[in-house]
Amino acid sequence: MTDPSLDTTPSELTGTHEKEAAAAPASTDVPETPHGDVLVGEEIAPSSLLPELDERTPVPVMGSLPTVPEQWTKGSLPYRTGFFLASMVGGLSSVCIKQLLLPIQVSQLAPRSTATSFALIASVGACAGLIASPLSGALSDRTISRWGRRRPWIIGGTLLAAVGLLLMAVATTVPALLIGEVLAQIGVDTILATITALIPDQIPEPQRAGPSALNGMAPIVGGVLGLVLVTRLTAPNVVWQGYVLLAAVSVGCIGLFLLILREQPVSRQDVAPFAWRAFLASFFQPLGSRDFRCTFLSRALVFLSFTLLGSYLFFDLSQERRMPVADAAQAVTTFQLLSTGSLILIALLASMLAQRWQRLKPCIVTGALVMAGSLLLLVIVPTWRVLLLVAVLFGGGFGAVLGVDIALAIQVLPKATDRGKDLGLITAAIFLPLIVSPIIGAAILNTVRSFTVLFLVAALSSVLAAVVILPIKAVR
Repeated sequence: MTDPSLDTTPSELTGTHEKEAAAAPASTDVPETPHGDVLVGEEIAPSSLLPELDERTPVPVMGSLPTVPEQWTKGSLPYRTGFFLASMVGGLSSVCIKQLLLPIQVSQLAPRSTATSFALIASVGACAGLIASPLSGALSDRTISRWGRRRPWIIGGTLLAAVGLLLMAVATTVPALLIGEVLAQIGVDTILATITALIPDQIPEPQRAGPSALNGMAPIVGGVLGLVLVTRLTAPNVVWQGYVLLAAVSVGCIGLFLLILREQPVSRQDVAPFAWRAFLASFFQPLGSRDFRCTFLSRALVFLSFTLLGSYLFFDLSQERRMPVADAAQAVTTFQLLSTGSLILIALLASMLAQRWQRLKPCIVTGALVMAGSLLLLVIVPTWRVLLLVAVLFGGGFGAVLGVDIALAIQVLPKATDRGKDLGLITAAIFLPLIVSPIIGAAILNTVRSFTVLFLVAALSSVLAAVVILPIKAVR
């Protein structure tokens, strides 16, 4: 039976205009599942969890109902803190490994083929992440465990990531290092995909801006935090200590969040029968939506700009500008610290303004264009002071994008029942740049041998990211 406290009609529950709903008499024909749950659009919402509605309460629409009691989400500082720490694990390991631990370890294990071995390991790891994100999200959508849909995959991803990091710590050959990297990448990306799916699962739509901003910038912040922890708390060039530290911190961050996380289990009757052909076809179905395609492509392009700058700034300073290696390394560290600080401030500001004005696209367009402008400034005036200014501008522009891009992605999801899979595809947009950026960099540097051209391509990528977001109709 439906909750007797609900004085509402089916039209209200599906988002029909409030005036029409108010004119309709209270109905007792609200569709129910065999378990007494109310069917809302494409989702099953337990009737005991539906909020009491009156004329002053906004009518919830499909996909905005929390699946846990409100006290666990709305205004909960412990929840948001744990959510941010768990989201940071995505960058805590990946960024620190790619920029610091892996290059050192590969140079020790394969001194004669360092570049080739590093490219192989990094590329295969990125491909593993590209597959793991949507796949783990899709499987979590169908999980009927009594512990919830996402929790088992968060736990499994954490254990797999820890095993991969520890295997990398003890690896004495390149193949063993490759296996560890693949396991760690699959685990980390499973965590990130399923934690991102918790936003539409558990947080009411009007309150998603803040958590979406935290989730969007957390991997970048986590990467910088990982670099600081490893460089400050481990011995130089003793890479196994770094891997063990990252594994311990990752397990700790996830563990704290799991103590707070509560999920409403999904029953077997609420999940469609499994069929391989339909399951595999479902990964391509979101691409039939223009809004989803534009969101995916814009995210991939903006991360391509970020990846190209991050991957080749050190080489530009040390080779093109002939800065000593130690000075170039320090300059890159300073650049990242300034960029990340600006990113955090602007991301939080962008999320607040977007929530207040209900405008998401302007933040992404403006942020992407600021990123492009800062790269042009870097090319035109290649001085140290300008480099510091570029760090602030580029980080701020990237923060404006990350502050709202997850919130925008959630609003263009084609089906509420496939949130995990579709957000996993959005997450996978990060890994395409990791795969193609070495190819683009090698093609440019081996032909025209110019970092200027490379950074101009990065600027063009940001401009295209701004242009591609404009045709989206479902979001303002």
